[in-house]
Amino acid sequence: MVIKDRLLDESDLTVKFICNTCGHVAIQDRHGSLRCPVCGDKADIYPIEMSYAFKLLIDELKSLAVVPRIKLESLV
Repeated sequence: MVIKDRLLDESDLTVKFICNTCGHVAIQDRHGSLRCPVCGDKADIYPIEMSYAFKLLIDELKSLAVVPRIKLESLV
């Protein structure tokens, strides 16, 4: 719980939209609608809270042609 508090609650929280089907980061077009670059309009997209440092890591990996996939779990 201490790590979550230090990295998210007291620091730089950001929200990214992730496709539940394939795990790719969703893209927002100029009209404001979200779509997955792989699944298209049939995607199941969820907002995910993450630290800004993790968001930068994902962006750096994508710039190196490494495709990160985030596997979502249900919070039941």
